[in-house]
Amino acid sequence: MEWIGAVMILSVTTWVGFEAASRYKKRPGHIRQWKNALQMIEAEMVFGQSSLWEVCENLSKQLPRPISLFFESVWNEEERCSDFASLWKESLKKHWSSNSLNKNEMEILIQFGRTLGQHDLEQQQKHIRLALHHLDRELQDALEVGEQYQKMARGMGVLSGLLVIILIL
Repeated sequence: MEWIGAVMILSVTTWVGFEAASRYKKRPGHIRQWKNALQMIEAEMVFGQSSLWEVCENLSKQLPRPISLFFESVWNEEERCSDFASLWKESLKKHWSSNSLNKNEMEILIQFGRTLGQHDLEQQQKHIRLALHHLDRELQDALEVGEQYQKMARGMGVLSGLLVIILIL
């Protein structure tokens, strides 16, 4: 019985470690998807002259999950929305757990949402460029740190399981 318990503990802690490593691995991809989304917002607004709601509808159909779910939820709230910035922030928080991003990226996107639809097209482009610049910085950080922390998270999962087993036995 002790061995079955030990194997279960080791399996669970290893799984947790690999799950944490998976988040580090997915982070650069999710940042790239958000950068792509911002570029698409720019193209739709500047060149397509689309409204925010049309942009959200189009992005919900064109982008991969989990980002498409965010834009779909924003688009679905069109009739009940009185303040787009608060809807943007609320939807970000609602869907944030499905992303592998950290608080820095969330703050960048919340700040961007505050400006979305508040300015003329030229100013809006500047805000999009600024958000893209900040996401570029975060992408570089994610790439540098990601590989190191992936290995550490996997190792910590296995080693913490072994430590618990040793302490129990």
